[in-house]
Amino acid sequence: MLEDRSLNREELIQVIGQVRRRWRRKLLLRGAALVVGIAGLTLLGSAWSLEALRFRPAAIIAFRLLALAVFATSAWVFCVRPFLRRVTDEQVALYLEEREPSLDAALMSAVESSGASSSRLSESRALVAKLVESALQRSADVGHGQGVERSSTQRFGILLGGIAAALMAVIALGPAYLQHGVRALLVVSRSVEASSPYRIEVQPGNVTIPRGADQTVTARLVGFSSTQVELSYRKAPDAPVERLPLMAAKNAGEFEGMLIDLPSSVEYFVESNGVSSPVFTLKVADVPYVKRLDLEYVFPKYMGLEPRTAEDAGDIAAPRGTQIRVTVIPTMKTPGGALKINDAANIPLMVNQDGTLRGTFTVNSAGFYRVELDAPTGEHVAASPQYTIDIL
Repeated sequence: MLEDRSLNREELIQVIGQVRRRWRRKLLLRGAALVVGIAGLTLLGSAWSLEALRFRPAAIIAFRLLALAVFATSAWVFCVRPFLRRVTDEQVALYLEEREPSLDAALMSAVESSGASSSRLSESRALVAKLVESALQRSADVGHGQGVERSSTQRFGILLGGIAAALMAVIALGPAYLQHGVRALLVVSRSVEASSPYRIEVQPGNVTIPRGADQTVTARLVGFSSTQVELSYRKAPDAPVERLPLMAAKNAGEFEGMLIDLPSSVEYFVESNGVSSPVFTLKVADVPYVKRLDLEYVFPKYMGLEPRTAEDAGDIAAPRGTQIRVTVIPTMKTPGGALKINDAANIPLMVNQDGTLRGTFTVNSAGFYRVELDAPTGEHVAASPQYTIDIL
């Protein structure tokens, strides 16, 4: 008899435990739906804000922290804290009876009398066993409360799935900046610079140039287009910022301009439509530079033309097959140099007794070239602007 009573009491505790687990499962689903909804709205709002701020690195970092804080706070408030809440057996019994009036307080009386959560053992054990048995029977008649939580659990499960599906649909079918923004916020393994869909690639970047030289700056817009691109530069740390509009180049999305006669190092960056490039430095050093460039055109024999010389020149326009003899007059003595053709071929320059350098190449295709000279330190430095080669 005592064994039967013990079994009934354990069964009663199991019923209470099952109701408690179903109740907590419902709370988790409801909390997850709220968390996903709040986090989704935060992601969409942050992505829109990043677009308005043109994905600046500081903005990406700030909204990453905001999204993390919102997610952590909502998860704690709606999921973790309710799940950790301690609920007594009497509270569970009362919760079930409020939703199943047919139990008629039998479950509550059985829990209190059986001592599952109380120490009142002065009552008749036979009466307690009868109460527990009656409560278990009535609980079984209503499926131990499974119907109460089933509908709520299904409802919150559907709500969670619907919110997640709607969020994914908005991101997938919405403007491209939403996808870029969500990736920038969630993929924290990438740097903030790599997370931005908009950037400006600048050439030559950080380089050392001869004192007094001219330097061409080329900017390429990536991810966006604009007709106004501006080069900002400062000739000294305490000097005012000067601005130079860049002109559209031949290639789409590229712009170029030239800084002339640089006597000292310069910090510069390019900005367009709210997007800025990193800050670069043009270091100025006493290295050789092209003071003058003379060209001699030796035309193909079939043309029957005499060679032609162009003094203090640079750009080349000649028929295909024309041989170009280049004479470089540097600003200072140099042990050697080369002609860089289309950033690929290197044509060595021979040093003459008078300190000038001479090299020859044949025009076979359109492109560009520049002069590189050897500095006293042994490094090759860009010693001229980039000149064009046009085929006539």
